[in-house]
Amino acid sequence: MPTDIDLPLEIIGGARALLGESPFWDHGDCIWWVDITDRKLVRTTLSTGSSKSWTTPELPGFVVLAGPDRPFIGMERGIYSFSPASGAFNRILISDAPGQRFNDATIDETGRLWASTLAIDGTRGRGALHCVTSDLSLVTVIDGLTTPNGLAADTAGSRLFLSDSHPDIQTIWSVPCDFRSGTLGFRDVFATTHHLGGRPDGAALASDSGLYWIAGVDGSALYGFTMDGALEKTVRLSFPAPTKLALSARGIAITAKGEGGYGGELAIARNVPPCFRGRPVPFWQLGVGE
Repeated sequence: MPTDIDLPLEIIGGARALLGESPFWDHGDCIWWVDITDRKLVRTTLSTGSSKSWTTPELPGFVVLAGPDRPFIGMERGIYSFSPASGAFNRILISDAPGQRFNDATIDETGRLWASTLAIDGTRGRGALHCVTSDLSLVTVIDGLTTPNGLAADTAGSRLFLSDSHPDIQTIWSVPCDFRSGTLGFRDVFATTHHLGGRPDGAALASDSGLYWIAGVDGSALYGFTMDGALEKTVRLSFPAPTKLALSARGIAITAKGEGGYGGELAIARNVPPCFRGRPVPFWQLGVGE
């Protein structure tokens, strides 16, 4: 039976999102994240407890960093760099599939970026997973998805995790991966959440404990799975729709939909139990990727 874990949370930064997503630690004092629905890029600073936001030109799906204060945002027509000093967005990768946007993303230990896309109107089967190459183009590696999420790179286990959050699918897969070349094998079902509260949304890998953590969106919970796909730990939350979590030596950051209690605000847990410990997602190395 899974064990329930108590995770004391605090709300920080004073920014509330309609659909908060994609928290990314800068490996220091700041967390970058997005509000998809309200088209916002947000930077929250822990030491001051304050947030600054910028309006994005398109619907944002994810933000990753190539270094402190070097954010890159996946939107509708591609991936954009952003300068906090000037407030300027610059498209560096073109993805002009009509009616689509980027959604989830992760970076493996080689510095390679993996990113998913989906249909904005929710059309089934139009979602896909892509690898970003060194020349800043996309290679589609898995297609036929609907709401691709749950990305996390298990370098030690030579596999990539991927989920589909659609209510009828609710599946997490494990995909063999040669991270040196970016080559994927055939995906296997890792776990499903049909029997749990909440659908499988954004994820993080706690490398020290060997647990794969995923947000149970609309289920008020985080779920921790062993590397064999068994549900081992559950965190019950006071807001209904967590969307993604990010791990760091400084704690856990959780984004959420803007509903219920302090839903939509950035939640932080500073003193975390061992089951959440591990390295944060690496910075994106733009020249990496075949």
